[in-house]
Amino acid sequence: MKKDIQPKELKARIQAGEALQIIDVRSPMEFAMGHIPGAKNIPLGSIQSDIPAVDRTATLVFVCQGGMRSDSACQRVAANHPNIYNLVGGTNAWIGDGFEVERNPKSPRSLDRQTHLVAGLLLATAFALYKTVSPAWIYLALLPTFGLLLDALTGICPMTHILRTMPWNKGQSG
Repeated sequence: MKKDIQPKELKARIQAGEALQIIDVRSPMEFAMGHIPGAKNIPLGSIQSDIPAVDRTATLVFVCQGGMRSDSACQRVAANHPNIYNLVGGTNAWIGDGFEVERNPKSPRSLDRQTHLVAGLLLATAFALYKTVSPAWIYLALLPTFGLLLDALTGICPMTHILRTMPWNKGQSG
């Protein structure tokens, strides 16, 4: 049966040395950008009713960014694991309560941030070339403008799709 746990209670139980298996159900990219120390990453799409890598008698704590995906994970495994918890508010609440997270310093920025960076660079380049080389370079600014408008109106962002195929983003989502 699933129970909710607050970040402060989870921290106290960790400090008390309680044997907990913390499972972060976010994407590997999200996990690398910051997770609860000692957490294991099993993305929600990989969570089945039975998790072979997890001891059936262990106390499981599922975590995500805000608590929704981890709640879904709890529901998926509730029948096979009697002692499961959902971290209320997820990693956001953990950080909000002032607790540290482990980060992979080599983790790439999120795809949204990468998209914003490339769009900003294209716009800055277009305006610099417009001022210094030729007024025709202002048309370069239409590429990121069109992409951002398309994303806002349809949820489809060509630049994000292109960035997702880059080597540093292989196997990542979000």
